[in-house]
Amino acid sequence: MKPPHHKVATALVLLPLALATILSSCSLSPANNSEQIANVETIRAGTPSVTPSPTLTDTPTATTTSTSTVGPTSTSTATATATETPLPPTPTPNPALAGFSFCTQASPGASGRFSATLSDVAASGFPAFDQVTLDFDLGSDSAPVHAGASCVGTSDALAIISDVAASAPYTLRVELPGWLHDDRFSASAITQTLTFTTTRMISTASFISSPGAEAGTTMLIGLKEALPFRLTIQRNPTRLTIAVARSSPFLTSSDTLQVPTGGGKPALAGPLFYLYDGDVWRVDGQGEKPKNLTNSPESETAMAVSPNHAQIAFCRAAPGLDPADANLAVPSTLWTMSATGGNPKPLAQVGVSCADPAFSTDGKNLAFAVDETGAMPIQRAIFTVSVDGGTPQRIQAAGDEWSRFAPQWLANGALIYAAEAEDGRSTLFLRAPDGAVLDVGASILEGDAGTARYRAIGHPLASLDGSRVAVEALRSDTTGADMVILAADGSILDVVGGQTFVPPPPTPTATIAPSATYIPSPSETPTVETSPTASSTPTISGTPKATVKPSATPKPSATPKPSATPKPTATSAETPTSTVTPTFTPQPDPPAEPEYRGPYWTRPLAWDAQGSLIYMRILCASSLVQDYQIYRWQAPKRSDMLGSGQSKGSVEKASFSGDGLAYVVTSNPSSGPRSPASLWIWDLAKSIRGRILDTERGVSALDS
Repeated sequence: MKPPHHKVATALVLLPLALATILSSCSLSPANNSEQIANVETIRAGTPSVTPSPTLTDTPTATTTSTSTVGPTSTSTATATATETPLPPTPTPNPALAGFSFCTQASPGASGRFSATLSDVAASGFPAFDQVTLDFDLGSDSAPVHAGASCVGTSDALAIISDVAASAPYTLRVELPGWLHDDRFSASAITQTLTFTTTRMISTASFISSPGAEAGTTMLIGLKEALPFRLTIQRNPTRLTIAVARSSPFLTSSDTLQVPTGGGKPALAGPLFYLYDGDVWRVDGQGEKPKNLTNSPESETAMAVSPNHAQIAFCRAAPGLDPADANLAVPSTLWTMSATGGNPKPLAQVGVSCADPAFSTDGKNLAFAVDETGAMPIQRAIFTVSVDGGTPQRIQAAGDEWSRFAPQWLANGALIYAAEAEDGRSTLFLRAPDGAVLDVGASILEGDAGTARYRAIGHPLASLDGSRVAVEALRSDTTGADMVILAADGSILDVVGGQTFVPPPPTPTATIAPSATYIPSPSETPTVETSPTASSTPTISGTPKATVKPSATPKPSATPKPSATPKPTATSAETPTSTVTPTFTPQPDPPAEPEYRGPYWTRPLAWDAQGSLIYMRILCASSLVQDYQIYRWQAPKRSDMLGSGQSKGSVEKASFSGDGLAYVVTSNPSSGPRSPASLWIWDLAKSIRGRILDTERGVSALDS
């Protein structure tokens, strides 16, 4: 039996905090009756110590089990009679929710540290959203207030606030990394934990900062469900507003890749092989019971299938050792066996451990990465060996600064592989059939005139015939990655997903004269609105105050009424005596910043036998819900979109079986390899999609 690491589950421990009870009423409170904070104390008193940019850990709490390890569960009953499920119609956008999304958001045009006193925190509810506002008194010579926001699940939140109780299943994390811990910070009128009773979706907010840090504070807002949000910052006066929608557009059917379609049973052109729980498994179709091909005390750590689907190469670790839990390299050897699991035999043992086996296009040779020393930092080299046996050959001289890994075979026996240096640099090397080595990554990293176009390069993915290579390239000027496609000689064929530079718009100078019937929503520019209830007192949009205080503008003699038609009498306090609409000229905001528009991340999934590439575009950075699109690349500047959707999971592995795209989807990517996963097949020719099987934990490799 293998070590019991594959029966581990995550246990979330919530430490208690005294929080006020959330009112169960769903009725709205007037915007001018905003929730004010109580029990004022400085943020330094009793705040837990956290790391502003935490490193998530994949080490869960062990759970004992009395049953033996079982294999993946096939899902024949769930998908054998699958019928096409139509996607819900696209809802009409609510104008009050303009700018709301699941994307990670940041205020533009500001950086560095700022000195400010937080003078007020308040919450208010509107028909379409709830919001929390933070009012700041900024120092005269201070940089502007700036912040970022992202929505995370409870498990991720606990990695940040391990000694603060998680009061809701989701957390909206608002980072203020530049807030100086000076006298103004100490004078801020805030408490460590706040509870709100006038909002329906927002329940609590906690302020956390490290006592020893010079700057930085995190605000955590508890959410009852994953909801779109919007971060805005208003200048003059300085006000940060976090608004959360009261409904979510995300549904189970929103995830196209996990919706059965076609009304039929997706078939495999051949067997699929995958690495699960330290064993190599084979599945021959939907409803077929998967077969464990290795089922040994050792752990298999990497695998590849030959082009004729007759052989499997894999790295096997020594028994009793778990590579997933080891800090240093675990000794492992390169093995081969038949596709049915027969005739397993060791092929090469070089250095300490092996990784990333890859068959040549003719199936006669194998390339693999070798950790030669077992020391830190890891220094790998690329070796090749005949599938019939023999002495492994190192393909480059030893002694330089590069660690080489992820080899892929190209046409005519060439090899391309990734490399990293200890100082963080990365590149791609191409070894020609004559032994010459070219640094083809340099042309990707550097743009025109020697400028840095990309800062890092990912793992190469070669087409089945070795004529093309796709690789992710991390941008140097903005976040995210593009996909670069190379020819077999290393020249660039296409760049997919590149962002477009958009210059800043001209700064508006017109005087704002808002209407009293405007629907409230927070924005950068203050506008006059009516309360969501029958109140005649106007408020500034995004501000939970009861009165309007425009700059350099006298107050109107009467307040506007919610309707454009005046009532015949004005005897009630709820009825205004005039229809005068107040106007004011706000202080100008800082000049608008330029921006880049385009997909956040573009990554290759799998090449088909015809030389087309299926790839995925993630539209924006998000810690919780990803908006994605699936494309087929056929030639430079020729891509067709196959589908789009929203998902809380992630596509981890993909491979082609005939015309079918096989892919593994995890339910919670932040849980790493221990997250439950499912294997799907999408027959692109017949438009049939269905689930093949489910696994209790992640699948670390997939091939066909």
